[in-house]
Formats: sequence, structure tokens, C-alpha cells
Amino acid sequence: MRRKAIGFYWTLPVPWAGFKAVDPSDIEKASAQSKTIAMQRKVVWGYDTKHFDIVEESALVELAPDRGTKEFVAELNKLVARACELEATILYVDFGAAIQQRSHQYLQEFVGDHENLFLSIWPAPEDEEWFREHFGSWRDEQSKWTKGKQKRVEAAVARAKELIAEGASLKSAAAVLEGEGLRSATGKVWTADSLRQSLKVNS
Repeated sequence: MRRKAIGFYWTLPVPWAGFKAVDPSDIEKASAQSKTIAMQRKVVWGYDTKHFDIVEESALVELAPDRGTKEFVAELNKLVARACELEATILYVDFGAAIQQRSHQYLQEFVGDHENLFLSIWPAPEDEEWFREHFGSWRDEQSKWTKGKQKRVEAAVARAKELIAEGASLKSAAAVLEGEGLRSATGKVWTADSLRQSLKVNS
């Protein structure tokens, strides 16, 4: 008899690209928003389905762009509760280990504490290479973003000074910067406080 399963996929946010969250219940949209989620989903669905029927799927985005957090893992308690309710196994891809990258420490600890509910799916060799190419490309884009930090800030500050000279408040100037795609140094949304600090540092 085939067992029930829940496909679980996750990724890091990319603030500079405006990617911070997905709807965990809308997997088609989440897959379109995140290639990492789409790749995990492909691996899970390509797994030997002789033993499982995937009855639900869930996706989450980490809170921090550069590390795993305990707060993110706490959200998995809802997934565990749902798996228990359905008497289902949670299928996920440990892509960090598969491509010799740092795994999510807190996620691994959580999985270990609930090992009767989780099953790690290892990518096929061709999928391992797919993951490597994807993350290699992402690192290149991240490097370009980092190197362009000063120019971004200079452009945003110059525009903010124009707006303020015209009578705009810091709050409204911050909104205009967001609307015109003039991103902050980190990619986070401009606020009156962050704009005030940038103007002070770059005066």
C-alpha cells in the first residue's frame, strides 16, 4: 500500500531581487517565483512514487538571506502537525549536502528530532549538477549586486536629495525611491529612518 506524503521545499530570501516570501499553499506560484523551490519539487516528484502518494505540498522562505534561523524552523511545527494529521511522510531535498554546501543546521536538528516523519530525497547525479550550476549562477549575481552597492546608494541618495529639495518628506521620498526601483544598499525596503541614515552618511 502506498503511503501518503507531503512535499516540502524551502529557499533563502533574496532581498536585492525583491524576493522575500511565498504563499506556502500556492506551490505553482512559489515554483514560478523561486527556481530553488522548483528544482526541489522536481526531485521530490521524480522520486520512486511506487511507495508514496504526494497529497499536499508546502514551501517556505527563510527569514535571513545568508543563514538558517531557529525562527524559520519553528514554522515547521505546523508542517509536522499536518503530517501527523494525515499520517503522512514529509519528503524534502537536502540539496546542501548533495552539492557539498553548508546545510541548514537548525533544519537538520529539527529533522533529527522528528526523524520518523521526514525522508530526505537525494538528487540524481544530473540534478546534483543542476543544483551546482544554479547556485553558482546565484553566487555570481550576488557578487555583482555586492560590487554595485556604492553606485546604488549614490543614485538613491542623489534622487532623495532632489525630492526633499522639492518639499518631499523622508517617508514620501522613500516611497518614491521604491517605486522607481532605486534600491537600498541591502535591498531592503526604504523607510524614513533608513533614508535619513543614508543621507547622513552620504552628505
